[in-house]
Amino acid sequence: MAIEEKIVFDAAEPEDGAATAIDIFQKLVAAARSPDRTMAGLSQWIIDNQGRAAGMSISNLALQTGVSETTVFRFCKLLGLNGYKDLRFALAESRGLALGAQLAGTAAGGEEHPLASIMRRVVEVNSEQLLKTMSLVSFAALQEATQAMLAANHIHLVGFGSSAPVAFDAYQRLLCLGLTASAHSDPHVLAAVTASARPGAVFFGVTCSGRTRDLIEAFETAGTRGLKRIVITSDENAPAAKVADIVLVSAVRRSPIAREVIATRISQLAIVETLCVALALNHPEAKDIIHDTALLDREIAKKRLPARKPT
Repeated sequence: MAIEEKIVFDAAEPEDGAATAIDIFQKLVAAARSPDRTMAGLSQWIIDNQGRAAGMSISNLALQTGVSETTVFRFCKLLGLNGYKDLRFALAESRGLALGAQLAGTAAGGEEHPLASIMRRVVEVNSEQLLKTMSLVSFAALQEATQAMLAANHIHLVGFGSSAPVAFDAYQRLLCLGLTASAHSDPHVLAAVTASARPGAVFFGVTCSGRTRDLIEAFETAGTRGLKRIVITSDENAPAAKVADIVLVSAVRRSPIAREVIATRISQLAIVETLCVALALNHPEAKDIIHDTALLDREIAKKRLPARKPT
C-alpha cells in the first residue's frame, strides 16, 4: 500500500532542529490526507492537539487516540522519524519557534489596537509559509522546470478551486515575459485542450492537496502523448505528483483550519515568482524581454485614470 512508504518532502533530511520543526507539520498534513483511516486520524489528532501531544508519553497518546503503541511507533516511522522521541522533540521545537515569533512581534508597551494582534498573526503565518517553502522546494526541480518552460511552444496553466487564481496569476506573468501560455479551470475545456495539444507543449498544474481528479486525468493524458508535466503541490506523495515529471513542493499552514487559504497561496505564488524571475534571466532574449516589459507597463498605464489635480 502507498501508506507504507515514508512521507518525505525532500531528498535531504534536515540536520538542525529548526528545519525538523518546520518540516514536521508538512508531513503531518500529508499523513492526514492518507487513505489509511487509522494513520489519517492519528495525524489529524496530533495536528489539532499539538501542544498536548508534545508532552504526552507514547502510551498516553495511544490511549487518547484509540490505537496501539505499535501503531504510534509505526506512524513515526512513516513520517521518516526514528521513533516517538523524535516526534515529541519536533513538536516541542515547533511550538518554541512559533512562540518565539509571537514574542518577537509583540509591542514593546502601551495599549494596542484590537486588530493589531490579528494582523500580527496573519503576518507571522505568511512569513512562516515563505520560510517553509524555501526549506521544502527542490532547487534542482526549479531549474528543470525553468528549462522545460523555456523550451515549450505553449504552457498550459491548470488550477481548480482556490488554486485557480494562482494558475491565472502565473498565466499573466508568463504573458508579460512574452511566452505563449493559457490558463484552464474548466474540466471540459481542459479535456479538449489536453487531447489536442501540440508536441512541445508543457502542462503546469497547481493543486494544494494533489488529489484534484480533473488535473490528474489531464496529466495522465498529457503523459501518454509525451508532453512535459509540472505540478506545484503540498504533498510530494499525492497522486498528482506521481503523474508529474517535475514536482515543486509548496508549504501548508500549521493550523488545521482551512489549509487552502491565503497563506498556502502565498507559498505557491512564491514558487511562481521564483520561476518567472528565473525565466526572465535565462531567456535567450532577456534584453528584449526587459524592453518589452517596460513597453507593456507604459501601455497598461494608459488604462489608468490620471491623478486628480489639487483644487
